[in-house]
Amino acid sequence: MINISNYAGKDNHERLDVQPARPAATTGAPARTAAGHRPVGAGLRRIVVIGVDVLLSWLAAIPRRLGGRMFAANDAEADWRGWQITEVHGGLARRYRDRLFDTLAACARCRGAGISADAPCVPCLGTGRVTVGGVS
Repeated sequence: MINISNYAGKDNHERLDVQPARPAATTGAPARTAAGHRPVGAGLRRIVVIGVDVLLSWLAAIPRRLGGRMFAANDAEADWRGWQITEVHGGLARRYRDRLFDTLAACARCRGAGISADAPCVPCLGTGRVTVGGVS
């Protein structure tokens, strides 16, 4: 005789509804021992990594500091004139630009040629450029 009073899955205490434990995802944090403490070398490793990062950033800033000293007088004059200063080549070179160049445009009448019908263009005075505020 077969006892079928306990249907499949009903009151079956042998079946586990809990999923099996999975290994913890790695978050970059040092592993912990069974007691919950970090291994002794983990703190030392972190200190060495931070020290190396600080040293590399200090070394990477050397060209910028050197360029700042080399071009101090030129940068001061460019700042006095209102020019735009751009550091190039890792700080070892500079590019200076007058912001007034942004206000220049090609003359619409002569299309930037400076002459119209073999005579100097009147609106741009023969320069081929006009500024937003008037003649250049």
